[in-house]
Amino acid sequence: MQEELAEGRSGVPPARRRLAHLTASLLGMFLVVQVSMSPAEGHVRQRTLGKREMNSSNLHLPHRNPKRFQNLRAAQNPSHWGLRADAGALNPGLPQGWTEMKDPITHQSYYYNADNSVATWTIPQPDMVSSIKDCKDSDIHTSYTSCDESTSTRSLTYFYSTLCKKGKALPPTVVNLPCNITCNAGQYLPLGKPSCSPCEPGTYSIGGGEKYMNWESLPSGFSTACKFQLEADNDQSCTGWVLNGTYLHSGELRGKRLVDSTLTMKVELIRSGSVTFEYKVDAERRWDGLYFAVDGETVMQMDSYEFKYTQFTWPLTAGLHTLQWVYHKDVAYEMGEDRARIRSIQVIGMQYNTESCLVCPKGHYSTPGSAECLKCPINTYADKSGTASCTPCNAAGSHDSAKYSLPGAIECKPAKPCVDSDILVTYSDCNNGKRTRHESYVEPKICNGGVQPKPDMQVDCSPCERGEYRQGAVCNYCPAGKYNPNPTRSGIEVCKSCPKGFVALKLRYYDQQFTPAMFKRYIERGEMQTGCANGFCAQNGWRALGSSLDTGVGNGDVADIWLSARVVLETSGQVFFNYSTRVRNSENRLQFFVDDDRIWGVETQQLYAYEDSGYDSTATTGFESRFTFAADVPPGSHVLTWVFHKEREYSWMEGDTNSQAVKEDRAVIDSIVVTGVQDGGAIECVACPPGYVSDEQASICAPCPPGKFATGGGSSCAPCAAGTFTSSPGSSSCRQCGHGTISHIGASSCDVSPSNCRYTVDDETIYDLGGLARVGQPMWGPVVDSNNSMNYYINICSQSHANGTCAGRGGDAARSFACQESTLYDDFNDNAFAVSLGDTIAFYTLPQQPRKGLMVSIQGGEKCWTGGKRSLNITMYCDPEAGPGFPTLIPGKPVEQKKC
Repeated sequence: MQEELAEGRSGVPPARRRLAHLTASLLGMFLVVQVSMSPAEGHVRQRTLGKREMNSSNLHLPHRNPKRFQNLRAAQNPSHWGLRADAGALNPGLPQGWTEMKDPITHQSYYYNADNSVATWTIPQPDMVSSIKDCKDSDIHTSYTSCDESTSTRSLTYFYSTLCKKGKALPPTVVNLPCNITCNAGQYLPLGKPSCSPCEPGTYSIGGGEKYMNWESLPSGFSTACKFQLEADNDQSCTGWVLNGTYLHSGELRGKRLVDSTLTMKVELIRSGSVTFEYKVDAERRWDGLYFAVDGETVMQMDSYEFKYTQFTWPLTAGLHTLQWVYHKDVAYEMGEDRARIRSIQVIGMQYNTESCLVCPKGHYSTPGSAECLKCPINTYADKSGTASCTPCNAAGSHDSAKYSLPGAIECKPAKPCVDSDILVTYSDCNNGKRTRHESYVEPKICNGGVQPKPDMQVDCSPCERGEYRQGAVCNYCPAGKYNPNPTRSGIEVCKSCPKGFVALKLRYYDQQFTPAMFKRYIERGEMQTGCANGFCAQNGWRALGSSLDTGVGNGDVADIWLSARVVLETSGQVFFNYSTRVRNSENRLQFFVDDDRIWGVETQQLYAYEDSGYDSTATTGFESRFTFAADVPPGSHVLTWVFHKEREYSWMEGDTNSQAVKEDRAVIDSIVVTGVQDGGAIECVACPPGYVSDEQASICAPCPPGKFATGGGSSCAPCAAGTFTSSPGSSSCRQCGHGTISHIGASSCDVSPSNCRYTVDDETIYDLGGLARVGQPMWGPVVDSNNSMNYYINICSQSHANGTCAGRGGDAARSFACQESTLYDDFNDNAFAVSLGDTIAFYTLPQQPRKGLMVSIQGGEKCWTGGKRSLNITMYCDPEAGPGFPTLIPGKPVEQKKC
């Protein structure tokens, strides 16, 4: 049946109506069915079908490919914004109730069933209506149109995303919305609104960007590669960056040279933004490490050591960018883990805003306008996502603690009965020989019933530690140069003086002072710090238990729980500490650092004990061992750091605690003692080491100056004999001058200088080499040994030179007669490095040819890895008429017989 379509009235002049209709058709490329709006007037545009009104919002056409619509634009999209009155009703042979409609503007046909309010792009079948599902609210989707650059506005339109029938009228199109609204972290842009709103409680937003924290697989836009600088090394295996679930690392590069492991991200920003990432690195200081580049330009210089995750942020402009994280390894040497780790990468500016906030996971909550979710506090939980606040484990106001939870819990656990180890004993300050003994529960309290704290009681004050004396209510360190070998309740008279050649080496005890109050005092004074460098740490660091420190309970399966102490040593000393570990995995262990240097002996000690125990890895109670470790510490200011490292998979979202494990993996430190400190007390007299001396009542041994030495335990230094020397302070003996050279009593060097660089063979033969000295000039060389990739530089009769070729790994010129430099050039560090071959010269005649020349032997070079010292022999042939000549290699003979 055909019916004549008549155009409805809108009160808009014809010219404006035509313009509005054309604009609406162009905007309709994203949509299938929607309400028709006149951008000029904002009225609903309706069409009459016979005597009935037909609103286009009742048509339920499925959404076609929006990208295809973007390409074809409105010319191939039906004008759903308002059916034209002159649209033809064709093809009466369609199934009953169906009408073919054609829009004269787009000439696109579709088929409409008025009785069921359904439309389709394809020719309908007789039973098609019955097979079409009813529309649901969830079928209604939205889309923003492209921004109209002339007005900087856009529209929000609604459509049904699937073919359905009997749907409700769609909401009207929202027009004149500002384009490119930027929302900050903690905000989102509600649909159809002109401004940002704060996130609701239980949700969060980082703003218009992406944050990458899950490293189970490499996200889209990321790639990794490994490149060797030397073509000869290209046959070696190199994986690039390696995924590890909660972080990714730069790969296994130990034993490799001149290689870059690169992580690359290609990203497009539609507005100015930034990139922020968290990293840590443990590599050879200065020469290996991680650097960060944006579009080929280094913006973060190479960092060789960060044991805690460190954050770096760099601004980015709108447009395409290439972000690269490069772990660079130079030609030689290895230190630490020899790798870098990245935990998270966040890029802001990839979108202008987000249309909805993300829901907080279980075990977390958030307040309005949050940029991140927070873990539920101790003894609360959140068993649902999107929580605005966490639920207490026990009823409010109740003294019952039958249940407990640790931070980030999704449920509460039954508390076990309290035992003696759950009780913390502390003491008040001493007063008139008495102090108060107080017991309380260890925090966090995760037990209920059982052993309970005893009432406070008055007890005798404890004696002062060794190296101390009592003065009223407090214990003081013995004065400098004095010592006390025993615990005491007496005054300063117990402190005794040390004789000459001995010193009262000061030390400091930390055991018996790990009460929460004292630990807090250490932290407030800056003497100690603690925290969580990785993963989930329930107590956010080490906790004080009175007589010891431990890493706490409820930590994640991945965690780095660190403790650091700042110490100042006035002389060489040591750090001693007693510790124990309980582990179910040999990868979980206590690490120890002196400044940036990782002391591997601590971990080796634990690993050997673990392997020797025959421990069953399936056991639930864990393997426990007790250890004592000592490490040398040089004079100066230092940071001592202990890190309990747990290496397992974990999820930052939920389930990241192991609070039910009664004996979960943890580390305990019972005592820490540091000797040689600036502020401490002495417990004994210690003999000065060789090369050092002291007066009576001294706390520091003084080094002998150059030209003098001491065998140890004395009060004065002796001068070196003639023909010997010592160039460094603190020498325990003097070195013999080289053959053919001399020195006077108390010499700091042998008399070899440009003005006195002669070797006398006999009355008729004297070799004067002073003219070959390069004082203030470049050294002789390079002498190239291509077989061993080495260059050699020589300076006869002088250790002072002008050029920087003979420079060590620290960049400083080596004071040396000769040096050996690797030709394996490091592109990144833009240099090579050299080692000294000797600071002493000896002269020898040539065998059977005393008047043909001599051999110059340069001795006392840097130590080899094998233990010996480097040296260099130079054969010099004499021709008075040839000039100074130039050093060359001996044909057919290797320069280095056995590599050092």
